Amino acid sequence: MFLTMMDQSAINIALPEIASDFEAPLPDVQWMAVGYGLATGALILPMGKLSDAIGRKRLFVLGLIVISIGALFAGFAVNLQSAIVARLFQGLGAAMMQANALAIMISVFPVERRGMVIGVFMTIVGVASVIGPAIGGVIVELIGWRWLLILASPFGAISTLLALIFLPKSESVSILQRLKEFDWIGSLLFAVLLMIFMLTITNGHRIGWYSNLSIIAWAVSVCFVMILYFQQRSRSLPLIPVHLFKRKLFSMGSGASFFTFLSGTAVFFIMPFYLQGILGLSPTIAGLVIMPMAGGFAVSGPLAGIISDKYGWTRIELLGLAMAVCSLVFLSFIDQATSLIYLLPFLALIGMGMGFFYSPNSSSVLSVIDPSDYGVG
Repeated sequence: MFLTMMDQSAINIALPEIASDFEAPLPDVQWMAVGYGLATGALILPMGKLSDAIGRKRLFVLGLIVISIGALFAGFAVNLQSAIVARLFQGLGAAMMQANALAIMISVFPVERRGMVIGVFMTIVGVASVIGPAIGGVIVELIGWRWLLILASPFGAISTLLALIFLPKSESVSILQRLKEFDWIGSLLFAVLLMIFMLTITNGHRIGWYSNLSIIAWAVSVCFVMILYFQQRSRSLPLIPVHLFKRKLFSMGSGASFFTFLSGTAVFFIMPFYLQGILGLSPTIAGLVIMPMAGGFAVSGPLAGIISDKYGWTRIELLGLAMAVCSLVFLSFIDQATSLIYLLPFLALIGMGMGFFYSPNSSSVLSVIDPSDYGVG
């Protein structure tokens, strides 16, 4: 999991160098990052459901292999188009892993330690997401952006070996029978829906938010939502267990998580461009400036998990949300004159806020989900 999150976040620091090397405009080069996230986001739910069906270890290991192979193709790409395709392929592997990592962890620990486990997991995710730009900046400056991508391959190979040895075995099932029962139509509908949505959001500023193309895209998205909803209700083994949304903790917790991370991840994505493009910092320094977010995550994630296991979820979630809101309010006013002395504390604050929120929130959501549905939870 650390490997995929760091690989996903580190690429942002390298985008200006990649644009220069391929002599391509930055909006085109951004597909190195956007494509990876697009593939992961569109496929993570189907991969989670597939892992529930055929075994989490099997799909997790396959994801590691896919990421390792994709890293080599991306690093040795001769043009931007082939590099983007390789990153899309890596996104498939990342979806296989990210859909399984937390489910594997919580399945081997007792329920009363779930908050702590989720806290540790979120620390790994947060630290990897934030130190990725720092490490990426050093690698790009010292040996070039290609090695930033290639190095994921040997680490992926080592991780594959460790996963084969230490992860609990998947249950013995009839894989072909499970594949026949899998909701392939629902998975396709969901992937297409999410891709249309993400492409519209990503390109809205170019084509115009009120242009005919944008309006058509939004209309198509709404149609796909309705089709997917009725298709899922008619399935005996649906991709999305629609009945879960009738449970208050699941629906409210999922909604809160969506909007919180919608805000928080925007900071993770935009900050490298602000630091390099507006403040003129080098990739290495820009990466180091983002480090306080990792520190905040590392401290608050396990702490929130342990506290919520003892005293409940609500207060800790609200504390995390309050911290994140305070940080976002300040960050919304930064400009080219903002001093790093004022910026760094608020970067640390949003990292802590996200850590304090996610651990108890995930515990509350997972408490109303059957273990067989952890992959889609």
